Amino acid sequence: MFAVRPWTEVLWTLIIGFGSLTDVVAAPPPSANILEQLRAHNNPFSVVEDRFTPHDPPINWYALGDSYTAGPGTGEDYDEDKACARNVGSYAVQLKNEFPFNVTNDLDFIACSGYITADSLIQVRDVIEPERADFVVMTLGGNDIGFSSMAVECLVKAEYLPGDCDVTLATAKDLLAAPEFETNIHAVYDEIFAKLKDDRHYQLYHIFYHRFFNDATDWCNDKTFAIRNPKLTRALRGKINNLADALNKRLEEVAANYIRRQQGKPSWSQASRLIAINPDKLTDEDGKTYGLFDGHRFCEPGITDLKDPSVWFFGTFSRDSLQKREGSTSKRQIAAPEVLTQTFHPRTAGFKAIKRVLQQSLQKNRPAER
Repeated sequence: MFAVRPWTEVLWTLIIGFGSLTDVVAAPPPSANILEQLRAHNNPFSVVEDRFTPHDPPINWYALGDSYTAGPGTGEDYDEDKACARNVGSYAVQLKNEFPFNVTNDLDFIACSGYITADSLIQVRDVIEPERADFVVMTLGGNDIGFSSMAVECLVKAEYLPGDCDVTLATAKDLLAAPEFETNIHAVYDEIFAKLKDDRHYQLYHIFYHRFFNDATDWCNDKTFAIRNPKLTRALRGKINNLADALNKRLEEVAANYIRRQQGKPSWSQASRLIAINPDKLTDEDGKTYGLFDGHRFCEPGITDLKDPSVWFFGTFSRDSLQKREGSTSKRQIAAPEVLTQTFHPRTAGFKAIKRVLQQSLQKNRPAER
């Protein structure tokens, strides 16, 4: 992958404005409460015996969908496919390396940045081998409503360029409400389950998206991602979060409707084979709802800088802190267009939290049976 060339830096600067805040301001140390949360996510995870899979190891699985699975910007390239920006910091690679069961596993990592449902449908048809996978994980749906276009239009586009954030948000909500949104995702579900064995032991895990901001704080009102970018007022942050909420709510409806369609099928009679995971609506041991990225979004209380290391999203021109693979001599630089793609995507620490949720979900939904 080529390093970012000066002309690319100039072009992106014209888009986002002059001077990226995440580049020019030194990152402060994380606050005490954030360090506490980070330590909690670093606690060892207990591997359990696999007594669910109805065949000898390895457990075979696929990770597909869009950039929220591919993991642009999170460490070294996973493979030679530069266009898809699959990186080793993705939750998929972390899950492969820290598998929640005491057996070997074989990952086919085929997620691709920028994919919409039509792209994933073709990929499932062409790439997934029939009756090979024990489970599939994916993120999908965000690009179908132009989620990335919204981020550029509303957050990082220079004020002197034409465009309207409110129009972009309204368009995204119209696409979300259209019947085609559900139809297209159901088509991907259908194709995936057609490739899996028709048995309750073979599953699909669909992970949703995240709010970018804490929209209740005031210190961020005058902040921008670059000098000529829109100010991150509470009103603007609320609009962006509302779209993320609407997207996740719609995906919940899409998944629930699909599960209802499977009623009466023997392989679905004991438990759902589609597990929907909304990381912004998890439940703790006391039954309280929380967001996985709570305390790690832009504009959180207790920090004063968008570049604070406790933030689990990339800002503009951010760098990640993932260590290189052991023995690696690579001096990898983030390359265009990956430096653009990674913006407003999870950092490695964020994907580590997603990995933990998946570990727990897999153990819950693949319980001991033999």
